Amino acid sequence: MLKRFEVENYKGFKDRLVFDLTARDYEFNKNLVSNGIVNKAIIYGKNGTGKSSLGIALFDIVIHLTDKENIRPQYLISYINAETGKLTATFKYVFQFGDDIVEYEYNKRDAFNLINEKLTINDKLMIFFDYFNREKNYLDADLIGNLNIDLIDNKLSVIKYIYRNTPTNFDSPLTKMMEFCDNMLWYRSLSDGNNYAGFTNGGSSLVEKLYESGRVREFEKFLAENDLNYKLEFRTINGLHELLVVFENGNKLPFVNIASTGTMALFLFFIWSVVAFKKLSLLFIDEFDAFFHYEAAESIVKKLNKANNFQTILTSHNTYLMQNALTRPDCCYIITNNKIKSLFNSTEKEIREAHNLEKMYINGAFSD
Repeated sequence: MLKRFEVENYKGFKDRLVFDLTARDYEFNKNLVSNGIVNKAIIYGKNGTGKSSLGIALFDIVIHLTDKENIRPQYLISYINAETGKLTATFKYVFQFGDDIVEYEYNKRDAFNLINEKLTINDKLMIFFDYFNREKNYLDADLIGNLNIDLIDNKLSVIKYIYRNTPTNFDSPLTKMMEFCDNMLWYRSLSDGNNYAGFTNGGSSLVEKLYESGRVREFEKFLAENDLNYKLEFRTINGLHELLVVFENGNKLPFVNIASTGTMALFLFFIWSVVAFKKLSLLFIDEFDAFFHYEAAESIVKKLNKANNFQTILTSHNTYLMQNALTRPDCCYIITNNKIKSLFNSTEKEIREAHNLEKMYINGAFSD
């Protein structure tokens, strides 16, 4: 699991921002944490405070450690912070797998050009690789074996190269880190379609994914749970499948033509739940409820809270969700002024299960 993430000199993060997912010792909603780490987080913050940038920064690792879908290029513009004058951005990930702690840190000048990488496992340095001053480099002999790394350039991660070209030890912390990165998924629940990064290399449309899953009746039920009572069926045109809404009078119209933006956001969530939820390591949904009624947003949070096999990070403006019936003070975060802190760490007041977190937030109890 991801235990901590740090980023510096990237986009709007001028100073080092530390996203600490260490859980606290609450006796309620224990399913929202795992092994002392927050498993279900919700991030709040005013417009422009960096909620979306944090997700994009967190998934920077997907670009060079995996072969999965990258963040779209438009989100990688203005990669380096414009204020500091520094030429590189710094990223640090701390993972915990059982009793093992893996720390992975690197510097980049842009999304695709590494400066250096550092890998530490259980406080032991395993790799330090500087692409421009190789006299400093250290590579653990047991890790690389007889592998020749002389031809690696800074567009190819030395860690990815070692992992891909040495025998796989499925129990090793490095393998677990690489598998975790392979199964991370970021997507935006906004109006620009199926905009995602990680987990997969693309493929069929949302409608085709639903057809391939054979779960159209389950999708009908999911919509009905959100007060959308549609009867659905497929028709095939030139080998492609079209999802139709069937009306009581027998008329049929394409689902995508009549669905509202909110309904399409539900469709997107359902498809990803079908395609990815059994394999995911971490799910980040940016503005997950931008087009949801508060009851639909609550329903999605409850579904995600039951999915204990992967970490979830959501961004939202919906303070209705800031209630101990759905979350915990250590699972809700506020991002502001280049800092991100849980509600627990944002006040000296002892927060109990009976407290109204939303009311406390609105009244300024968690001001920086």
